[in-house]
Amino acid sequence: MQPRDASLRDELTAAAAGAAPPGFTAETLVGRVRRRRRRRAVVRAVAGVAAVVLAVAAAGIVRGARDGGTTVAEPPITKPSIPASATGPQLPVPEVFMCGQPLVPADAAGTRSGLTMALDPVRRTATGTGPDLTVTFTATAALHVVSSPPRLFEVLYLKDGVIVGGGPMLNQPGDTTAQGLDLIGYTFDVGPGQPASLELGPRVTLCPAATWPQVWASPQSYEVVVLQGPVETIAGQTSLGVPSPGVPLLIARASLA
Repeated sequence: MQPRDASLRDELTAAAAGAAPPGFTAETLVGRVRRRRRRRAVVRAVAGVAAVVLAVAAAGIVRGARDGGTTVAEPPITKPSIPASATGPQLPVPEVFMCGQPLVPADAAGTRSGLTMALDPVRRTATGTGPDLTVTFTATAALHVVSSPPRLFEVLYLKDGVIVGGGPMLNQPGDTTAQGLDLIGYTFDVGPGQPASLELGPRVTLCPAATWPQVWASPQSYEVVVLQGPVETIAGQTSLGVPSPGVPLLIARASLA
């Protein structure tokens, strides 16, 4: 052993002899270890919950960005199921204009967004064909209207509120084939003191078992309806959409008499 090593050993021995006795027992040490382990377990659990919450929020952000840019996470919506016995028998509601079905517009008005549509007096030209129809638009402000051509405006003939003819969208009884029309293709201007009158052209199609001589034999029993919608107005321009059951409609009606 080198003298340097012997000197170091003597210093360590003297320091150990002068040190105070330990301030803990074996039981105290075990308790501290157990408490430390419990704290670590709690921290890990909290971190796991935080990770789950962040994951859910991230999923909401991704979904919002895909559906329209919102960054708010939305919880799933659960619709309660209603037993059939609680609501009674349900009859299908056609989403088309169909022969033999009643015309019950969910939301129809003669004026929308300051634009009014009215039917001029019906003109009968012959016993074996349909009437000549004209609609006149008026507005509370100057508007540039974009719509389908007048020949594609939806016309329906009714008897006691039930569809018996019309067009161009008209399905035969039981036919639920989807209907559609071109929207763009015609424009006109309308405003205060500046009405716009449009000739709609012929609508001669009738449903089975109906004929024009039969209709003109009692015209007071029939009604003609013109439908357009929905109406959208942006910066002085109005668009008339394709009419469809169940959506807000612009409507004009008159008797065939």
